[in-house]
Amino acid sequence: MGRRLALVAAAPLAFAAPATGQPTTQSPAATPAAQTSAPQAAPPVLDLPPPPAPPVEIPALTAAQVDVAIRVLRAADAHGLQPKAYLPDGVAEGADLGMAQNAALSDGLLRYARDVKIGRLEPGRFPALWQIRPAAYDPAPELAQALAENRLQAWLDSLPPRYSGYVALKRGLARYREIAAQGGWKAVPEGAKLELGSNDPRVVALRARLAVDDPLVAAAGPATFDKPLEEAVIRAQRRYGLKPDGVVGPGTLFHLNQPVGQRVLQIIANMERWRWMPATMPATRVQVNSGAAIVTLFRDDRPVMSMKAVSGKKGDETPMLTSMIHSVVINPPWNVPSGIAARELWPKERASPGYFARNGYRVIPVEGGQPRLQQASGDQSALGRFKFDFDNPFAVYLHDTPSKGGFDLYARQASHGCVRIEKPRALAEALLEGNSTWTAEGIEKQLQGDKTVRARMNVQVPVYIFYWTAFGGSDGQMQFRADPYGWDRELLQRVGVLASGVKA
Repeated sequence: MGRRLALVAAAPLAFAAPATGQPTTQSPAATPAAQTSAPQAAPPVLDLPPPPAPPVEIPALTAAQVDVAIRVLRAADAHGLQPKAYLPDGVAEGADLGMAQNAALSDGLLRYARDVKIGRLEPGRFPALWQIRPAAYDPAPELAQALAENRLQAWLDSLPPRYSGYVALKRGLARYREIAAQGGWKAVPEGAKLELGSNDPRVVALRARLAVDDPLVAAAGPATFDKPLEEAVIRAQRRYGLKPDGVVGPGTLFHLNQPVGQRVLQIIANMERWRWMPATMPATRVQVNSGAAIVTLFRDDRPVMSMKAVSGKKGDETPMLTSMIHSVVINPPWNVPSGIAARELWPKERASPGYFARNGYRVIPVEGGQPRLQQASGDQSALGRFKFDFDNPFAVYLHDTPSKGGFDLYARQASHGCVRIEKPRALAEALLEGNSTWTAEGIEKQLQGDKTVRARMNVQVPVYIFYWTAFGGSDGQMQFRADPYGWDRELLQRVGVLASGVKA
């Protein structure tokens, strides 16, 4: 026995006005001749919506399929989902389900399939800056086919993202839930900084804390801060994106003392974002992680170049998006956005007349509007010597910068939304590889002056700007960042994992 699931509601019919624009009622006095000679009004044109999709018939689950479904839905928490959202009340493995319970279980499978494949956030709930969004997905036809062909388990296994980044988070979620089940970790008391040679009772607490999620640390040890403990602190600092100096000050202590439940929620939020990705990404691409401020070039699906970046600060967040890098601008001028000019630059000119001239700005009159500012190309330009252009609704891009000191910071969210990159020339040469004009020598020659040129790429390269605050490291350990935009918390609230106002 099966049931039919109507997927698309029929829309009301809409009728177009008569084409002649004349009244549609005919005068009784009109003669046959007049009727013959008058132009015939076109029949009304029906502006019909597309026909609704035929309903999909979902076969009833067999007893064996019921058991598979229950096992998978009970394990939904392995993907950061909530089993109670999918499992109907009163169903159990081996039970003989009635028609209503069987249908309810199918409904749970449909909700689970959608959530684990494309995420729980409805299309209308995405903020404007979250432009990486999943494609629409209707699991009903696939479920019907999987049941009919008796391959329910294989279909359910195929739904979660196959990316190694997602798999690492799934493994990390299991590990940190295990830590939580064992009682988590105790906070290291605040106090003076701890470093090599410190003899402080808090060293014992520090060692015990590090041992919880670092398998190389023994929980028991001396109360003196020794070399192995310093190495463990450095490993932890690297996992949190901090300066790896081996000194436990307020910043390191803050990250160590985040409760394990916070780390579990952070992993769940990042797993959710992975579900927005396409099933596969192009083998050659540029990836930007604005949460960690890192840019990576992939070729043949392998990272071949990685560099530090400076992404947008809070209030000027770098959006999540995907686009195509189509050109490299060498010696770009900076057309200053009006908001930045009004907030930051005009006040400097008023406070110190001549500031514009000293810093290469010129004022460009605009008829009937506010003049705009442009900073000339060259070493003073805020865009440095390279700009990487890709179409997007936010006018953001990757670019060089004369302010290299920003790359020495460990919290590198400081721009107005664009992404400053540490090795712009290396990236430009890699993206323009194969272009007979823009060889390394051609680029060098152009850099000898300040003339602006746009180097069109032979093949456009996809760029993905993500926001990852939890991810697996090369050593198999979880890495965490500080959620600089608060987007982990916002996402968890939007999908109902956290109540509004609760800190993630």
